[in-house]
Order: sequence, then C-alpha cells, then structure tokens
Amino acid sequence: MAGKRPKGSPERIGRLLHATAGSALAVRLKDLAIWQEWERAVGPAIAARTRPLRISGGVLTILVASGPWMQQLSFMKAELCARINGQLGEERVREIVLKSGKIQQEPEREQEPRRAAPPPLSSQQQQWISSHVAEVKDREVALSLQQLMEAHYRHLKTPS
Repeated sequence: MAGKRPKGSPERIGRLLHATAGSALAVRLKDLAIWQEWERAVGPAIAARTRPLRISGGVLTILVASGPWMQQLSFMKAELCARINGQLGEERVREIVLKSGKIQQEPEREQEPRRAAPPPLSSQQQQWISSHVAEVKDREVALSLQQLMEAHYRHLKTPS
C-alpha cells in the first residue's frame, strides 16, 4: 500500500511535473527559461534592444529594435546561439531568426520619495504610553498596544 494514495486525495505537484517530463508541456517549460535567462545570456546591451519573441522547433525568433542592431546581430547569430544554449545548459536553440520591431520597454518602478524620519516621542508621551500599557496583563497584547500607540504619536501632526 506504500506509495499509493487514496482516490480523490491531493497529489504532490513535484510528482505531477515529474510525470510530465517527456511531454510537450515539459518541453515548453524548458523553452520558457529563454525568457527568464535572456539578459544573462545575451548581456544587458543586447537585452535592452531585443526581446525573444517565440521558439518553435529549435528556431528562436528575436525582435530587434533597429536596423543597425539587426545588422550587428546578424553577424552574431552563432555566438548568440552558443551563449543562450550555454546559459540554459542544453541545446535548445539551433537557429536564430531576427525580426525588426518596436521593443516595449518594461515600465520602471517609480521610487517613492523618502519621508523624513518622524520625530522621537517626548518623555511625556513615553510615560503616558507606559502607564496605559502597564495595565494590560497579556505581554503580547501589551507589546502590540505599545507599538501601535508609539506609531500613532510619531505620525501625529503637532501644531508648530
């Protein structure tokens, strides 16, 4: 009975994926690594001006941003194949086809402006918080209450 599972019970995802190792799904999952490893495989300069578009039967179609880059990459096809396959650890790409097109730049994450650190609590505020927290018997609740009250006073706008 070892190794068998009751009918209708959940099965481990690793076991399911292992069972599909020879399937078309497994092949497509391996091809997905091209997109994941693109910048590491081709380098940041090329990655900024290209995108892998599709792969079918070992033929990788790459979208290229401009004519000059298309020209340069046409001379580098063999090297790119070797670099991509080297990064993947197996020969997934046999041939490269270049296609001219507009590269969608990934949106840059806007950095939120850093806020100034809130002013420290006054000794009067600290004493008031301590006196009220001391009445709470449960230490975990008391600590949470203290942190909440301190955060409240730190962000409270005081008149100038």
